[in-house]
Amino acid sequence: MRPVAPPIPLCYNAARMITKRQLGIIVILLTLIGMAGIVGVDVVGAGEWGGFGPLQQIGAGIGGAGILAGVILILRGNRPA
Repeated sequence: MRPVAPPIPLCYNAARMITKRQLGIIVILLTLIGMAGIVGVDVVGAGEWGGFGPLQQIGAGIGGAGILAGVILILRGNRPA
C-alpha cells in the first residue's frame, strides 16, 4: 500500500514563512535604497539636466507609497504574509 500524502502541501511550512512585519521591513529597506539612488543620481550629476526632474519626482512619489505600504505591513503584526 502506498503512503498517504500529507493533507497540507509540502510547500506550506509555517516555520519558514515570512511574516507581514518582515515583509514590511523588506519593502521599506528596498524603497529607501531606491530613493537613495534617485537622490544619488542628482548628487553625482548624471544625466543632461540639473535639478530634480519630473521622473525623479514620480520615483519619489512611488517611494513614498512604498514606505506607506511597508508601514502598514509592519503594523499588521507577525501573521504570515
